[in-house]
Parts: sequence; C-alpha cells; structure tokens
Amino acid sequence: MTGAGAVMWRWRSNPLRRTSDTVEAWTRLLLGVLLLLAAPLACAVAVQATYRHEQDRAEQQRSSRNPVRATLIGSAPTEDLYTVRGVVGAKGKAVVRWSVRGHEKTGTAAVTVDGLSGTVATIWVDRRNRVTAAPLDHGAVVARSAGAGVAAFAGVIFAVLGVRLVVGRIGFRRRLAEWDRAWADIGPQWAHRA
Repeated sequence: MTGAGAVMWRWRSNPLRRTSDTVEAWTRLLLGVLLLLAAPLACAVAVQATYRHEQDRAEQQRSSRNPVRATLIGSAPTEDLYTVRGVVGAKGKAVVRWSVRGHEKTGTAAVTVDGLSGTVATIWVDRRNRVTAAPLDHGAVVARSAGAGVAAFAGVIFAVLGVRLVVGRIGFRRRLAEWDRAWADIGPQWAHRA
C-alpha cells in the first residue's frame, strides 16, 4: 500500500476491514477534530477566566495594602532561602522598622539583598499594619493567565491522547478476540489435513 492507501484503507469497504478498524478510524477523526477545536478553546477560556480572576485579586490587594517607607534595623542577608543569585533586585528577609501615626512597628520584610543597616526601603503592610507581600502587578497577572492557558491546552491534549490510547487498546483486544474465534473455526480443519 502507498502512503495515502495505508491511511485510507479503514475507510474503504474491503473484506479485511473489521468493525474495530472502522471504530478506530472514526475515533481518530473525531479526536483530531476535537483536538483542533477544543484545545485552543480551552486555552482561550482558561486565559480569560484566570486573567479576570487575577485582575480582581490584584485590585483587591491594591485596595487593602499600602506601601510604607521602613528602615532596615539589621543588614539584609547576602544569601538566604528567598534570594536568587545574580538577579538584580533580588529579595531577602530582614528586620525593618516603620512608623504608623506616631507608633513604631517592627517586622520582617522582603528587601533588596545586600541592603545595609539604616537603609530605607519600601515595604507593604495590610490594614492592620502587618508586613505583607506587594500586590500582584500586571506582569504577574499575565504570567498566571498564560500558565493557566498552557495547562488547559496541555490538559486537552493529554485527555485526547488518553482516549486515543484506550480506544486503541480496546480495538487491539477486540482484534485478538476476533482472530482467536477465526482460528477456532479454521484451526481444526487444518489439523485434520496434517
């Protein structure tokens, strides 16, 4: 068989075509169409839903958090678990002091690595004046949305491939069962000739 003939033999009527071959051919066609339509659609829906959710979350964070100027009490560590070597503006944890309406507060905040004692840094605090992370910026919202889109796209692909694998195995088992039945019918006739 040539390339096109090898692909199309399951679609043409011939005495060697079994029901399992037809089912597999239709399943491949349907899964291919599903893959071409569902994967991009799932990606787009996931990106859009995640973007809206993360944008609302970022807006809520911006309204509930405030930037505050704080003074480092001790020097920021040159290395700790939160730093990334060689990255400009990498953050590390350090003890800081800030003032809220005349009251001194102390806490641990993420500050630029290698900040010396007495350096002023901007930290974020919540409504109760507790140190918290900075609100999500637009880049983080976009990155999370893109991640959700990639995950949805990959999920559809893996689901389609999983269905294809299951249908292929079921078809293979059916063919084996059909061959066993055919051999059970033909085998005894050949045994008598020998």
